[in-house]
Amino acid sequence: MDAVPEDLAELVHRAARATGPHPADLATIRRRARARRRRRSVTGAAGLVALIALTGGAMPLLVREHRPAAPVAAPSTSPAAPDLPPPTPAPAQRLLLSGEGGTVRPHRAGPEIGLVGGVADELRSDGSVVRHRVPAGWQESVALPDGRLVGLRLTDLMPGTRRTDGPDVAGLSIRLMVLGADDRVDISREVRVKGQGLKLAGADVRYAYLVRGGVGLVAHELTTGREKTLIPVPGSADGELPFRDAELAAGLVVSVTGPPDMTRCQLEVRRLAGGDRLSRLTVDGECAPSIRLSPDGTLVAVPYRRPVGRNLEYRLAILDTATGQRRADRPLGTAGATYGLTDGGTWGTAWVDHTTVRMVWAQLPDPPRKVYSVAELARVVTVGVQ
Repeated sequence: MDAVPEDLAELVHRAARATGPHPADLATIRRRARARRRRRSVTGAAGLVALIALTGGAMPLLVREHRPAAPVAAPSTSPAAPDLPPPTPAPAQRLLLSGEGGTVRPHRAGPEIGLVGGVADELRSDGSVVRHRVPAGWQESVALPDGRLVGLRLTDLMPGTRRTDGPDVAGLSIRLMVLGADDRVDISREVRVKGQGLKLAGADVRYAYLVRGGVGLVAHELTTGREKTLIPVPGSADGELPFRDAELAAGLVVSVTGPPDMTRCQLEVRRLAGGDRLSRLTVDGECAPSIRLSPDGTLVAVPYRRPVGRNLEYRLAILDTATGQRRADRPLGTAGATYGLTDGGTWGTAWVDHTTVRMVWAQLPDPPRKVYSVAELARVVTVGVQ
C-alpha cells in the first residue's frame, strides 16, 4: 500500500503546524552565525581604534613593515665553480747571478761607477731576487734543488802579512761549506791541500765536485768528506786548472778547452764515469760565462760573444751534447766599453725544463751614475728548442 489515507495526512499536518520550531533547526543556526560575525566586526573595529590611539599612529609603519614570506627557492643546480689552474711547477734548475764585473772612477772628484754581481743572489721564477746570507769570503756558489747552497769560503789566516799568491801560499784556509735552505751552516770542512790549486766545479745532493791541480776532477762526499778521483788530469806547465768553466749534470761534465779566442768557443763533453769524451763542440765566437747543461744532459746552453764593429755581440747557442747540432741561436745584447769597462754581459743561466733555458743579461745605463748590482739591471731572456 503506497497511498496514504487523506484523513491521516491531514492529522499529521495539523500536529506539525501546532508544534514550535526546534532550537537547532538550520535557519536558526544561520541567523546566529550572522549575528556573531556582526558582533566580532564591531569589536575588532573598536579595538583597532583604541590601539591606534595608544600608539600615536604607529600602526601604519607596522603594517608597511610587514612582508609576505619569501617563497622557498628550489635547490640550486648551478654548475660547480671552475677548477683553479694547477700551480706553476718550480724550474728544474735554480738561477744564481754569477760573475764579478768591475768598477772604475772616471774622474778623481767624481763618483765610482760599474757593474758587480752579488755574492749569492738568486733570481726566482717570479722575478724577485733573494740575497742569501753567506759568510765572508764565500765564492763559487752552486744551488741544489732542495734549497741548499754549496760554496767555498776563503779565509786569510795571516791578515796584514805580505806573501806571494799561488797554491803554495801560507796562511790560507779554504773550507767547503753547505748552507741550508735557511742559510744556516750545515757543513763546514777544510778542503785545501797546500800546493794544489782548487776550485768548485759543481755539486749534487751527495757530492761536491772539486778540481784539484795535479789530480783532476774529484767527487767529495758531503756527509763523510771522502774523495775519489773521477777524471785524472795531470798538472799543466802554466799551472792552469783543468775543466775551465765546468758544468755537471746527468753524469756528464762539459768544460771550455783551449786558450781564449774571439773566433772559436770550444768545449768538451765527457762522462764522469771514466772520463771518456762524448763529443767536442764548437761555436764561432769566444765562450762567455754561464755555460749550463740541461737536467738530462742532452743539451748545453753556450753563451758566446763576437766582435761587431767596435762592440761585442752576445748570443746564446743551444747545442746537442751528443752530435753538436745547433738547436737554437738567439741574440742577447750588444756590449761596448764605458771608461775601460765592458758595460754588459751574461750573468747566469738555468734550465726551466729539458728544452727551455733562462739567461740573465745586464747592462749599464747610459750614462752610468753609480756602481750598480746585477740584480738592479737584470733582464731575463728565455730560449726554447723544438
